[in-house]
Amino acid sequence: MKKFAVLIFISTMFFSSNLSAQVEFEQLKSNTSEKLTFTGFDNYYPFGDFDDYGNHQSVFDEFLNEFAEIGQYVLYNEGIVGTYTDNIREASKGKVDIVLGMYSESSLYVELKYIYPAAIDNPIHIVMLPSRIHELTSLDELKKMRGAVHADEHFSDYVKNQLKSYNVEYVDNSEDLFGKLILGEIDYIFTSLYFGTVEASKLGVRNQIAFSKKALWTMPIFVGISKMSFHREFLSQMLSQYLTNPANREKIKNRMIELVKQAELDNAGVVPPTYIKEEKSEQLFDK
Repeated sequence: MKKFAVLIFISTMFFSSNLSAQVEFEQLKSNTSEKLTFTGFDNYYPFGDFDDYGNHQSVFDEFLNEFAEIGQYVLYNEGIVGTYTDNIREASKGKVDIVLGMYSESSLYVELKYIYPAAIDNPIHIVMLPSRIHELTSLDELKKMRGAVHADEHFSDYVKNQLKSYNVEYVDNSEDLFGKLILGEIDYIFTSLYFGTVEASKLGVRNQIAFSKKALWTMPIFVGISKMSFHREFLSQMLSQYLTNPANREKIKNRMIELVKQAELDNAGVVPPTYIKEEKSEQLFDK
């Protein structure tokens, strides 16, 4: 199967009208240590995270490894230089070839090239207590309620602007975020369906919360290429060809579903935190 894929790949490159991509492929055929650098989301699994050793793990892993094997690249991740924003800026300078995950019409990515079509969607849902989520009849009602967002959520510029219409606070970690909801300190949470499900599962509170049936916003997530990358023409052509195939995009989506289900299974026995509402102490004696 791999040999067949390589033959298809070579045939495609042979008949390509892009001369620079052909030249690079001829170089790669005899050089199996060509370096390809990439970066992506941080603290936003399954879309992307760096472990304690600097290894990147995300829904794009299998897709990227498959592409690198066919193109005879050796992968190097370029993360942990700072924040996700810092990593994107490094890519803009040409220090990173591929960015695994970026949003359309967002100023952060202005120096990067988008690969069309989008690799996968990131739907943003409302999370409420199961006993209350059926109370919501319109989105305008949310504007009168108290909401929250995880500080590690990554939104497009469009969604960021939409959030300004709501009374939301940003919470630094998942334990405090879901704790505020369970204790009634907030009424709802805006979260990615995938990121939110994984975080709730890790805490053991997945069965204590409910997601809205429909997404409030859906943000397409693209693969990006540094405009300064030496490999930009080759990568642009081949990644676009790969993602144009609906079957390949379906593989990425199915991988996302697998990762979320695996997180739910792995954390099925996790004991949730004990959330206790702080009571105001009454003054027993007059001064």
